[in-house]
Amino acid sequence: MAKFQLPLPIIPDELLQEIFLRSSAKAVGRCMCLNKFWYRQLRQPETCIHHMRRQKVLDQHVLFHVGYSLLLMGSDSLYIVNAASGEEVNVQHPFGVGIHGWFRIVGVSNGNICFKFSRERDDTRLLVWNPTTQCSREISDPHRDHGRSFFPVYGFGHVPNSDAYTVIHMCKRDIADAYVFFSRYCSRRSTWFHCVDCLPGVEKIDPNSVFNNGQAYWITGTGDSYATPKSVLCYSVEDESFSEVSIPVGAIYTVHNLLTHKEKVALLAHTHNEFGYVAAIRHLNEDADGNRILEQYCRFASRSIRENPILFVDDNLLLLVNNSKERELLVNYRYRELVLTEYDIKHGTRNLLVRRAWRYPETPHPITVRSTLKYFTGMFPV
Repeated sequence: MAKFQLPLPIIPDELLQEIFLRSSAKAVGRCMCLNKFWYRQLRQPETCIHHMRRQKVLDQHVLFHVGYSLLLMGSDSLYIVNAASGEEVNVQHPFGVGIHGWFRIVGVSNGNICFKFSRERDDTRLLVWNPTTQCSREISDPHRDHGRSFFPVYGFGHVPNSDAYTVIHMCKRDIADAYVFFSRYCSRRSTWFHCVDCLPGVEKIDPNSVFNNGQAYWITGTGDSYATPKSVLCYSVEDESFSEVSIPVGAIYTVHNLLTHKEKVALLAHTHNEFGYVAAIRHLNEDADGNRILEQYCRFASRSIRENPILFVDDNLLLLVNNSKERELLVNYRYRELVLTEYDIKHGTRNLLVRRAWRYPETPHPITVRSTLKYFTGMFPV
């Protein structure tokens, strides 16, 4: 008896594209494995870019790297936390560093994570990895070629409207050097480009960076121990040029962070004065003459200087607190506690996202959160 089969419906390409854009990155990844035609279609840069724009609205997460003391090398962990529900997922990074190795996050862009890692001592490498597709690319670290160098900093991000990304490295080959050694890696050409002497007069660059719309940003420091912030340093990938924006005297606080807020780069300063703990947000804007300035956006009260502002999700600020406290149980343990809180600036309300505690018998080791980054799942190639 012949089997009766219904003809498969023909779905217009426009409707199929819309279905993919509304699907999660994991579902799109599974569809890419069905046949070569879907693989080629879904790997198009335009499809990846449009899908990422949708995901930034529908699916927002925080990636944080929990680290331990240097005595416990190789024991660090990665977690992805849903910024809306607080759901937490442990991430198995794609390299084994062993007990003598270590790693840190250079940056996150369009679902790709860039790591600097070492399996043993100073044998460092860079690696770009997409947790969704499980694809990775290992890149040589130019810092290894300089031998003894000072103040190494990195940056990582995608070129606008492209699936190509850039890795930036800067350092001083001597602490007294007046210039900075600059290198840039291009994923399209799979090679490093070097500039021997640049940025005259820059004393030190803070290692934390922000990549926004094809431009990388850092904070430069000056004074004793370079603790006084001087300016916001910007590098344009398209123009291959640097620029600086001075930090106003009124914006020099105790703790400074560079963030992205409302599609702009923002300087978040945190301090304590006679009125208590205060934080202020300044946006990087242009004045009437086209000059870039740091313009104050808002100020708000904080609970403690230890409550370190880390990043924005929509208009809400995510705050991180590390607490150390004693708790009486059947056996005395010391807890190191991580608290991730969402703070609504407009209404002054707080929402607890994650509370995690670690315990150590007898000889406790300090726990720190080495980095916290906004994360979106994506299908961008590495």
